[in-house]
Amino acid sequence: MLENLLLRTVIGLLIFTHVNAQNQLVEVATSPEYQWNGVALTKNGRMFAGFPRSVSDATISVAEILPTNVMKALPGGDWNTFNPINSTENVENRFVNVNAILTDVNDNLWVVDAGMIGNRTIRNSAKLIKINLQNNMVERNYSVSSLNPPEGFALNDVRIASQYAFLTESGIGSIVIINLQSGRVRRVLDKHPSTKFDAPTVVRVEGRKVLDEKGEPKNMPNNNLELTPDEKTLLYKPSFSYNWWRISVADLTNENLTETQLGDRVIKGSKTMPTGGTTMDNEGNIYLMDLERRAVWRQKPDGSLSLIVHDERIIWGDASD
Repeated sequence: MLENLLLRTVIGLLIFTHVNAQNQLVEVATSPEYQWNGVALTKNGRMFAGFPRSVSDATISVAEILPTNVMKALPGGDWNTFNPINSTENVENRFVNVNAILTDVNDNLWVVDAGMIGNRTIRNSAKLIKINLQNNMVERNYSVSSLNPPEGFALNDVRIASQYAFLTESGIGSIVIINLQSGRVRRVLDKHPSTKFDAPTVVRVEGRKVLDEKGEPKNMPNNNLELTPDEKTLLYKPSFSYNWWRISVADLTNENLTETQLGDRVIKGSKTMPTGGTTMDNEGNIYLMDLERRAVWRQKPDGSLSLIVHDERIIWGDASD
């Protein structure tokens, strides 16, 4: 439902904003000390945030946002204690650089640890964590170390199906599939153009071109993804892409298909826009965080777009719920 849509945005301090029934932004929570880039809600209203390690070495990684705007680190133990300067051991069981969080239909909290800080891949740290919110404890740790991730590999976002987790990998560009029962991990479409940078796209945020250190259009491979409510189709796109790509879940999970055969089954989807984050509702509508126009759009399953809200305070709207 639109009334439940939350997005992470920037208004001086970093805040959560809520799109109400009148399509207005309403402040929900602020984070003056740490940068966050994702929000997740449970059915009973608990609210969580994910904190990337992109501004400071010292940060919590996952926290529950309490009604008093107090941030309570979650879970307990050492999970939120990693520091790349003075506390770097046991990366398998600590959050190194959280890039996404998500709640599922059973109110579990899923946490994506990108496994990369800056441009440096941290060996054995990329993982997907399942937290049982009944006891606030880690229930499953899905490491992707079996992939022997190459330098530059970075997990980004996740969607959860009944039997699989699907993750975008945005450092090089690919899709990662995890069998939730066995823990088996696969990486696919890593050479397919759909997961790569859509050159020569030039994106403007706050009126300025987004460029890399060489002055070239910034390369941002596969990032956003959505799973249709019937769990039959995965949609994905690089952030700066102007269209979705689609592939059936049956094909993605068919290990008998070669990479070439799998790539041949990728379909170019609906036109869209450069997006910081996306969310799909139970009816298959996608809410798009428009990077260039400081807006949120609704895209129906037929591809049609309608403006939900435009607000000058929205700067790089990211992972929403």
